[in-house]
Amino acid sequence: MKKLFNTLAASMIALAASHSQAISSERYITDELHVPMRSGQGNEFRILHRGLPSGTKLTLLQDSPDTGWAQVRTPGGEEGWVRRQYLEAEPVAKLKLAQAEARLEHIESLQGNLGGEVRRLEESNSKLTTALKAEQERAKTLAKELKELKSLSSDAVALNQRHQKLLNQHELLKQKQAMNQAEIQRLSSSETQKWYMYGAISVLMGAILAMIAPHFRPRKRNSEWAN
Repeated sequence: MKKLFNTLAASMIALAASHSQAISSERYITDELHVPMRSGQGNEFRILHRGLPSGTKLTLLQDSPDTGWAQVRTPGGEEGWVRRQYLEAEPVAKLKLAQAEARLEHIESLQGNLGGEVRRLEESNSKLTTALKAEQERAKTLAKELKELKSLSSDAVALNQRHQKLLNQHELLKQKQAMNQAEIQRLSSSETQKWYMYGAISVLMGAILAMIAPHFRPRKRNSEWAN
């Protein structure tokens, strides 16, 4: 990780240096303390800026090697002339060092953030792994319960079919019982009517016998009455 960090820092510094070289219109104040900026090419011209600090980034507008002066523009928009000897195409060592330190600090913060992110991801992965194992165990339990439910369901279907069959048999027995009771009642009614008829016939015959019985009594002879 430290090797990777050092490589990234070196790459950032090299990239910054190449970028500065590519922009030829930019110039930087050298390590001199302050550089005055004048209105023309010479010390006799009015001073527009009493002291540009070292490391100030300027835009090169016109370069005059013959006179030893260069026209520049400050970040604030002021334009004027400064000695060419105070201009550098690249940032001064002090500025480079500050930029490198800033980039290094940024990389270190990124490294710290990456380390924290890695730890967070590792913790999250651990939690997800635990959750996955729990879900797998739950899935196994559910599969087992489902298998048991299917078994119970098949038994329940068989029991239901048997129950329906018994209900049908019970209904048939009830119907047979009702038919037998109806037949018994019919037979009982027929037997009662028959006995009623026998009784009526007996009464009728008794009445007839009572009516004709006197006619069958023997008569007494006269001689016998006379004696």
